[in-house]
Amino acid sequence: MTMSYTGSSTTVLSTSPTLSSRDALSSFDGQEDGSPVDSPASSSSSRELSLDASVDGMDVEFANPSAESAIPSEESFPRRTLRKRVTTSKGSSLRFKPASVSAITPRRGTSPEDSLTKKAYKQAYLQSASRASNERETRVRELKKRALAIPSTGKTPATWRQRLLMQMVYDEITPYPDEAWVSQLGVIINREYHQVKNWFSNQRQKDARDSRQHTPQPATPAGLEASLCKISCDGRDLRLRTAALESCKAEDWSDAFFDEVVMIYNFRLLAKHSQEEARAVCGEPVPDVGIPS
Repeated sequence: MTMSYTGSSTTVLSTSPTLSSRDALSSFDGQEDGSPVDSPASSSSSRELSLDASVDGMDVEFANPSAESAIPSEESFPRRTLRKRVTTSKGSSLRFKPASVSAITPRRGTSPEDSLTKKAYKQAYLQSASRASNERETRVRELKKRALAIPSTGKTPATWRQRLLMQMVYDEITPYPDEAWVSQLGVIINREYHQVKNWFSNQRQKDARDSRQHTPQPATPAGLEASLCKISCDGRDLRLRTAALESCKAEDWSDAFFDEVVMIYNFRLLAKHSQEEARAVCGEPVPDVGIPS
């Protein structure tokens, strides 16, 4: 059975001999005057009609191009498919990359308040360290100025007290005193800065010569430095002997502590010298005893 409609209507071609009333009404969905069909079944059947489906063996064909373009084609509908994403081999990346865990998980302690607090602490620490360093440099300059102002004795050897104090520092604390400690030592024992510095240099050379004479392999300055321990003292590095670290921890060593140790040892030397002089005046024999530690 073939049914046609002129104008803007559609032509329905069917190979089936019969056409039900519902199918007939569905073919007259659009009319020339644009008026809807009285029967409600026609509107419902037009919505249920597929684009390229067959209803009861009847094929539907659009004869009018304008009517055909008015109805969207099957290709115009987006295909929503769930495709299984397979991770390929090297170099290829997934079409969908999940967000990183670090971007999703909130970080602790990174709030603006915490950042400002950390910056404030860091700035305060740097300012304090800079202020302490400037104060120390000023103090060292004053000490060195005082040590340089002491009259030099030239090639006159050091007194017994001066020699014992410098030897104690060399044997028990460090053979490499820096500028600050040389200045402190010179002021305490009343010996010019360069004379104290040269004494330590000469003593290191003397020990190196003695080591070469008593050992088959000569002792080098590198070997002496290897026997020392590096510490940080008031913002600079020093090399101390093991005995010094056994008496006092590395973090407790400072310019003030070094000054205290030298002052105490100097006081004991002066006390011993005074006792020896008093016994000599009284005619008593002077006992040969060591300096109390």
